[in-house]
Amino acid sequence: MTTGDAPAHKRRWIYITTGVLLAVFALIGLFTFTAIRETTQATAKAEQLHDKLVAAGLPAPETNVIADALGEDGGSVCQDPSSPMIKAKYQASITNGAAGPGQRPVIGPRDTTEAVALTIATYCPDRLPDYLSHLDTLKLDDTTK
Repeated sequence: MTTGDAPAHKRRWIYITTGVLLAVFALIGLFTFTAIRETTQATAKAEQLHDKLVAAGLPAPETNVIADALGEDGGSVCQDPSSPMIKAKYQASITNGAAGPGQRPVIGPRDTTEAVALTIATYCPDRLPDYLSHLDTLKLDDTTK
């Protein structure tokens, strides 16, 4: 049977179905390629950060954990480290651990702020001066854990 033997309406449906399937496969391929590229970039940055943390003598999570948490753009760490909300979050993490009226600021650990600075330096180095200027307002020292 040649294509000339099939009625025109059947050929039209075959062409339409083939075109739709090709478009769907092209979109799936495009999204898969984009996801793989983003995963590769996130893993590369996570490896850089992991190496920097280890070189500084700080505890470093596994590379895949860093990549999942920070992605390729640094996630919430790089949104705006100098914004009042992010500053409040950092200051709240340097407290005695109590809640409500018992919560008090303490002398913060220097290694935690160094780890955040390394993260900012890796993912968004243009925002590092703002973060470092904020550190000048905090009382930090080598503390016990």
